[in-house]
Amino acid sequence: MIVRMSTQCFFSVFLILSFSLQNHAQEDIPRNGLGRPDFQGYWENLHEIPEQRPERFGDRRTYTDEEVEEILSGITQIQQARETNLDANRAPPEYGARITNRADDDFDEFPSQLMQINGEYRTSIIVKPLNGRIQKAENVVDYYEEFRRQGFNIYDGPEMTGANDRCLHMGWVFPYMGTTGLSRYGQIVQTNDFLMILGEYPYTPRIIPIRKAGVEDGYFSNRFPRWMGHSYAYWEEDRLKVITRKIRDEQSNAPANALTTNGLPVSSDSSSVEETYELLSKTQILYRWEFIDDDFLTESVVGEVLLTRMSGGRRIYEYACHEGNYNLELILRGARRADWERQQAN
Repeated sequence: MIVRMSTQCFFSVFLILSFSLQNHAQEDIPRNGLGRPDFQGYWENLHEIPEQRPERFGDRRTYTDEEVEEILSGITQIQQARETNLDANRAPPEYGARITNRADDDFDEFPSQLMQINGEYRTSIIVKPLNGRIQKAENVVDYYEEFRRQGFNIYDGPEMTGANDRCLHMGWVFPYMGTTGLSRYGQIVQTNDFLMILGEYPYTPRIIPIRKAGVEDGYFSNRFPRWMGHSYAYWEEDRLKVITRKIRDEQSNAPANALTTNGLPVSSDSSSVEETYELLSKTQILYRWEFIDDDFLTESVVGEVLLTRMSGGRRIYEYACHEGNYNLELILRGARRADWERQQAN
């Protein structure tokens, strides 16, 4: 017997099936007492992926199957080399050679997977612009470049040394936006009224009030710029949106290379960040961010990161750093000594 179904009937059945599948997926995620998606827990971004797309890929944002296999094989080989015992009788490095912390760094946990979002193995975190690369405006002058143009050097004072030497979070505005190379772990604590996001590195907590949508004008008025800016969150169905403004301009990239391609320049006057947290399952969050700065960028930058829940029993720890506590004084003292020696030589 041949059964004929009208186009309208088929479309109705398709909608019913789609709605059922969608509801099933939504019911499968953990929710809090108010029925909101529950983001609480420890999360990691332990994927081998560049922030910006290598130029050879152009607008191609996904790897081929052959490229995936090759990269994973390379990761395995590198990990095997790390697990090999160091030769205690090895010769000292040659003059001018790069010295690493291999004896310590080999104990770090390195990415062993590629980032797969919507079935795509991504070639970069950044998906906009289309080439996956930050497009900076011409003649960009950030906080540190302004000092340099006035004739100041990097170690003339603490203001010029940059966030990194002062043990302050620099470069990417928030944890999860990029990959630090040091620690890709974090914790999310969620209540009905607040969201707290803490990265193991960088380790500055963000305590974000959850409010109603459309309060932006009133929320940001009369607030002074601060590190990591001011943020508020609101629900858009099952997605949690976070809006951030008023970021301090000192949070721009390290002064030694203020416009480095590894991170985003920031300005308290013109930068803003819009984030979206979407719980895909019990173990995955799709984190999407957009960095907007009409003064620094020719177009906004959008990135997508897949966060994975850390396995049971694992947690984050304080990533302590003391250069900004006492070493900065010694660094500046050494710089003044070098100034004095140059004066004596002249």
